[in-house]
Amino acid sequence: MKAFSPSLIQILDEVIKEKEKSVEEIEAIKLNETENITQLLVFIKTSEKPHYHAEHDLTFIVIKGKGELFLDGKVEELKEGDVAFIPKKAVHFYKNTGEISVLLAVFSPKYDGRDSVKVEL
Repeated sequence: MKAFSPSLIQILDEVIKEKEKSVEEIEAIKLNETENITQLLVFIKTSEKPHYHAEHDLTFIVIKGKGELFLDGKVEELKEGDVAFIPKKAVHFYKNTGEISVLLAVFSPKYDGRDSVKVEL
């Protein structure tokens, strides 16, 4: 699988194979960014904490693994190839249910990692 942009072609299979060995809980690698979007490769071995993004919409594709998406009180099982859309202010979290999940996440607008508001369920 390739990630292609004007300045870079990345072979995602190679990036994933190398990175997944060292992930202990959750880690992200920035792939691309403009003023309008940030594209991340997110590795999840455990589970996120419930949270929402006050100013960002999020779309992600499960490119490896499987897990459960908790979104506004509903739970959906996701597997490789599934796509999820999470509008801003929607409480959510992803729980890995396999060895590791790898998500291709796209935030809009540009995301600096600070717009994550933790909540108690």
